[in-house]
Amino acid sequence: MYYLPSFQAVIRKISIYGHPLVHRLMDPEAQKGAHVTATDLPELLGNLQYNISRNTKMKCKHLPQVKELSWGIALDKNFPRSSNNFDYILAADVVYAHPFLEELLITFDHLCKEATIILWVMKFRLEKENKFVDRFKELFDLEEISSFPSLNIKLYKAMKKNRRSA
Repeated sequence: MYYLPSFQAVIRKISIYGHPLVHRLMDPEAQKGAHVTATDLPELLGNLQYNISRNTKMKCKHLPQVKELSWGIALDKNFPRSSNNFDYILAADVVYAHPFLEELLITFDHLCKEATIILWVMKFRLEKENKFVDRFKELFDLEEISSFPSLNIKLYKAMKKNRRSA
């Protein structure tokens, strides 16, 4: 089992997909004082806002922020690099047979700083997903931290390559 470390400082997290699993992981952290940003496509923001409000009402030190995120689109406008300070990016089931895998990779790269940790759950369905993982490894150090072979699901931890030594 992988647990997010406890910090005395403020943690900033972002969900790059409005999947219910991600929100279940985010809620307890928001309750502990983390600054959480949940994202989804523009047409789904109302539903996301409703669900987040229902799940966190009167429980959080900082109310989770809901923001629009279309992979690869208006990233500098909606998430300026100068103000991206996410400690964690949580992603669940974002890679599947769709035409936006390159945009997803661009989005991961844009949102990550040197110390940002991506926790990513992936269900393997097609060869296209394996190719995405290979492409992802060109930009990120990737570590498999859990596997569920009977379900073709893996949990990864990733960080940008070429980080400065601490």
